[in-house]
Amino acid sequence: MFEIIEDLLQLFQISLWLYLFAFSFKSYDKSWYWWIIINGLISVVIVFIIIDKDLLHGYRFALMTYLGICINWTIGALHPLLHNDNASGNAVGVGQLLISVAYFIWILYFGCDKDTTVGKWTNSSGILRNIQTTKNNNSYTLQNVTSENPLSEPSITTTSPPVNLRAEALFDYTANKEDPNEISFSQGEVMDILDNNGRWWQARKADGTMGIVPSNFFKVI
Repeated sequence: MFEIIEDLLQLFQISLWLYLFAFSFKSYDKSWYWWIIINGLISVVIVFIIIDKDLLHGYRFALMTYLGICINWTIGALHPLLHNDNASGNAVGVGQLLISVAYFIWILYFGCDKDTTVGKWTNSSGILRNIQTTKNNNSYTLQNVTSENPLSEPSITTTSPPVNLRAEALFDYTANKEDPNEISFSQGEVMDILDNNGRWWQARKADGTMGIVPSNFFKVI
C-alpha cells in the first residue's frame, strides 16, 4: 500500500504539471506565474529523490516547510487566474488548485505521525511490501525451523546470521498485527541489522527476536 500510494501521488503531480505547462503558453505572461510552474517541476523532483533515496527522516521537516510554501504560492495565484476572461488562464487556475491539493496530500502523507489514523493507514502492510519482505526473509526460514525443532537434528548446530550494522530506534513502533514479519521496538533500542536493503530492514533484537523494521525509524550507529 505504501509504495502504491507514493507512485499514484507522483503520477498525479507529474500529470498536473504537464497540464499546467501546456496551458501556460496561452495564458498570462507574468514571470511569477512561470516561476510557480517551474517550482512545480522542482517539487516533483525533490519528492522523487527523497522517496527513492529513503531520505525522509533526515529531511522531513525541511520537506514539510517547503511544501507549505508551495501551497502558499499556488493559492496566491488562484484568484487572478480564475477570475478573468482568458479561458487558458482559467484552465491554469484549475490546475494550480489541484496542485495545491496534491501538496496538501503530501504534507499529510509525510507529516503525520505513525500513531495517527493517517499514519497507521499509510504504514499498513501491502502487496508490494510483503513481496519484498518475503524475499528478504527466505534466507532465514530454515534457521528458524531448526531452532524450533532442535531434537529432529541433534547433530546440526545453527549459527546466527552475520551482523552487518547496528542501529538505534528513533521512535517507538508497534508491529502491525496483520504482518507476522514485523517486530515492535522502543525508542533508543539498539538492534543488529542483518539486511539493510530496501525500506524495511531485517533486524535482530537483543533477546534474539528477528523480523522486519521500517528503516526511517532508525539511525545507524
